[in-house]
Amino acid sequence: MTLPNIQLTALGLYHSAELYSTVERNRISLERNLPWVKRVTCDDSAQQYIEERINSGEPNSRWLAIFVNGCFSGVFGVKYVDPVKSQCEVGYWLCEEARGQQVIPRVLNELIPWIKSQGAKTLEFHCLEDNIASIRNAEKVGAILQSTAPTTLDISDTTRKMCVYALEL
Repeated sequence: MTLPNIQLTALGLYHSAELYSTVERNRISLERNLPWVKRVTCDDSAQQYIEERINSGEPNSRWLAIFVNGCFSGVFGVKYVDPVKSQCEVGYWLCEEARGQQVIPRVLNELIPWIKSQGAKTLEFHCLEDNIASIRNAEKVGAILQSTAPTTLDISDTTRKMCVYALEL
């Protein structure tokens, strides 16, 4: 899937070196919100990160490598589409260089029709309360705050709340 200056490809083990390098360059900004970052410390652990996602066993999951201007810039995941609840959760991360370019709203606008075709009627975003960029991305596609709860993530500041934004499809 290609958008102007953005390319999405199925995430695969062959992305591990690029993923590790990108995480390493962006470690400080990524660790604040993403607990898995501290476990990606070499190419082997980057492969494990990829393996855990692409072989999650979740229904209709789809994991994509994001390239911006030809450079590996992050990962976008449709974590699952629950066929019983007709609900989908997405997650993503971007390197600092790709932020502020409307990458995620553009990716979402491209993927929402596919998500709908998988039976989802609600699209959820789970964002920490101070992750303003992720909250804005959810709001740009029309998602609204549904709930907040204490975070269960293994992050440095566990006093932050997890917010769930939902978009009715």
